[in-house]
Amino acid sequence: MKWASSGDLDEHWIVDARRDEQPIPVMVLERWRWYKRYSRRARLWYGSAEAVAIVASATIPVAAAAHFDAPVIAALGAVALIATAVRTTFGLHENWIEYSQIGYGIEREAALFVSAAPPYDTADAPRLLVMRVEALAERGGQQWATRRMGLEHAQQKPEPAKRLRQ
Repeated sequence: MKWASSGDLDEHWIVDARRDEQPIPVMVLERWRWYKRYSRRARLWYGSAEAVAIVASATIPVAAAAHFDAPVIAALGAVALIATAVRTTFGLHENWIEYSQIGYGIEREAALFVSAAPPYDTADAPRLLVMRVEALAERGGQQWATRRMGLEHAQQKPEPAKRLRQ
C-alpha cells in the first residue's frame, strides 16, 4: 500500500486495501473516487476564481493611478465582480470543503473496515461499509441541495409586507 500525495488516485492506499483477501467493495471505491475528483475540481475552480478576483481588484487602483482609460478600469472591476459572483453562485468553496470531508470520511470508514475495527468486526462488514458510505453520500447530497435551495430563496424578491387589519 502506498500513501499517495501526488494526486494520482490509483496509487492511493484505499485502491489496493484488502480485508481477508477481499478488496474494498467497488461501490465504495467509486464513491470515493467521485468525491476526490470533484473535491480537486472545486478546489481548482475556487482558487482560480479567487486569484482572478484578487488580481483584478488589486489592479484597479494601480490602473487608476497610472491614468488608464475609464473603460479599462471598468473592465477590471467587471472581471473582479464576475469572478466573485462565479465563486459565490456555484458554491465553489463550500463544495470543495464538503467533498473533501466526505472523501476523508469514506477513507476513515475504509480504514476501519480493513482493520476489522468496530463496527466492521462482524461477518456482514462489506454490506455495512456500503451502507455507511452511501449514508455519507446521501447526507452530502442533502447538504448540497439545502445550500442550493437557500441560495435560490435568497435571490428571490421578498414578498411585500401584508397590512394587518386593526
